[in-house]
Amino acid sequence: MKRHFRLNCVAQSLSKLAPASGSESERFAFALVLITFGQKCRAITREIFRSLLQRAKSLFAEGKDCDQILEVLMPA
Repeated sequence: MKRHFRLNCVAQSLSKLAPASGSESERFAFALVLITFGQKCRAITREIFRSLLQRAKSLFAEGKDCDQILEVLMPA
């Protein structure tokens, strides 16, 4: 229970520190000034996915094949 609580506090702190801006379709009247938690989560997810794609792109540029890249990204 204590570990779960601590991890929850860390996750909440990190999500508050993360910069995020919603796209036009994500903006609602109530969120014109404040960024919603969902918008922050989507922004963090987009950044993680962008980093993953950048890493795969650089590995392909180095001449690695799909199996080698999978081993780098998801070691067995």
